[in-house]
Amino acid sequence: MPTVTVRPPVTIQEVADALHDQLGSRYEVTEHGSGSHEALKIKQGGAASATVHLSQDDSTTTLHVHGGGLLISRLVNELGIAKRVAAVIEAAFLPGSPARTNRGRLT
Repeated sequence: MPTVTVRPPVTIQEVADALHDQLGSRYEVTEHGSGSHEALKIKQGGAASATVHLSQDDSTTTLHVHGGGLLISRLVNELGIAKRVAAVIEAAFLPGSPARTNRGRLT
């Protein structure tokens, strides 16, 4: 399970927007839950899916990315779409990354 910690804290909507911008229309990004149970579901086609859960404190947001599916497909999704989603989040929100600079989120 990839985990990304970003500073300053980000909202679930900011993460959803970054994923949608970077992954494009081939991926479906939807929000689920509310409050401390907020999550994003990312799907590509019928079998590839990942879920992003947010944990926040005053200065950081930790994003846990899980591959979706059962047994074999979950393992494939952990190594595929979940890693891709985590990489997009890192590129969008970690200091010094080109995507973060382009989104106007310099720290």
